[in-house]
Amino acid sequence: MSLNADEINLLVKKGLRGELSSFEKVLDLLEKYDKVPEARFGMYSLIFQIAMNVFIDVSKYCEECGGKCCKSGYPVPVYRFDYKELRINLDGNSLKYLNKADENLYLLPRPCPFQKGWMCGIHKFKPYACLSFPFATEDEQRDVITSYNGNGIPEFKVPEYCIAGRKVKEILEDIIKELYTRLKRDPTPRELYNELKLRYYKG
Repeated sequence: MSLNADEINLLVKKGLRGELSSFEKVLDLLEKYDKVPEARFGMYSLIFQIAMNVFIDVSKYCEECGGKCCKSGYPVPVYRFDYKELRINLDGNSLKYLNKADENLYLLPRPCPFQKGWMCGIHKFKPYACLSFPFATEDEQRDVITSYNGNGIPEFKVPEYCIAGRKVKEILEDIIKELYTRLKRDPTPRELYNELKLRYYKG
């Protein structure tokens, strides 16, 4: 399968939104480069992220937090494939909030104009960058990516305020410990994903 960067990012986006066939295609692609630390990091980060987005219900933690990730920080990047989806689902007046950075990128300001209380008002079609927070977001994980050598499971950073992220990390660390006891080694990304799917997938 030969895909360009936009097509791969769109596959990841669909996967992080719960389309498991797309997510598994991404794993198939990354597994070809399993010995490359960045690819291995990418697999683990996406698995932690899909655990948060799809497998584990974190809504009560997001409500408790109040949706702080939507309220402060740098503008959210909105890529071409995000913009196309937003254009289909929003009226022209709502698109005024997006600032064009260049021909391939828009920026969505924070506080996000689409936030409704603690909830996302565009949850079903929110941008890729929002779906990636915090485990698969480069800004959050830059130091971890730089220091990761491909051995073991990355020690992901989670912002102190992100109660949901901390809870997901805690749950996954417990699962990893159980798998380590069973396998006598750290689980591969695929093994961790399969275990999550076995425990949590209701489809």
